[in-house]
Amino acid sequence: KNNRKGNMSGFDYDYLVIGGGSGGIASAKRAASYGKKVGVIEKDRLGGTCVNVGCVPKKVMWSAATIADALKHDSHHYGFSGGEDAVKTLDWPKLKAARDAYVKRLNGIYGNGFVKAGVDDIRGEATFVDSNTLEVKGEDGSTTTLTAERILVATGGRPHIPAGEGVVENVISSD
Repeated sequence: KNNRKGNMSGFDYDYLVIGGGSGGIASAKRAASYGKKVGVIEKDRLGGTCVNVGCVPKKVMWSAATIADALKHDSHHYGFSGGEDAVKTLDWPKLKAARDAYVKRLNGIYGNGFVKAGVDDIRGEATFVDSNTLEVKGEDGSTTTLTAERILVATGGRPHIPAGEGVVENVISSD
């Protein structure tokens, strides 16, 4: 349902969000629910680190590992045989393809959520021109100037791995 009232402020949008991760998506949809004209600018896939390269794909792989462990160690307790052999037949490319398809499905769900909420999905990379103006470089290299009464920067962060003995070898990141 699109319940936008229209923008009376002279700006292109009431509210622009830079970043289509969980925080940006939630904020944009909430503002749209109050009748604001909202757009989200994202240069990559919707959902952010957690959905695309962190929590979600990790949980898919964890689930596969848990099933393999149960087959190998516990299946014989329930009358199944060949658990060890079943684990050896893992089709890695199929598992990876299923994981990637699941993530892609979630990206689509976020996009459909924007449509239902009346939020514009703007593809590209935003740079501030001034406090109410963004220049958006599109995926095709074209640039568009957009204005908004309010702009949220919800681009997430990057981990900083400090120097120190053993730190680099023992720290992991989804980035």
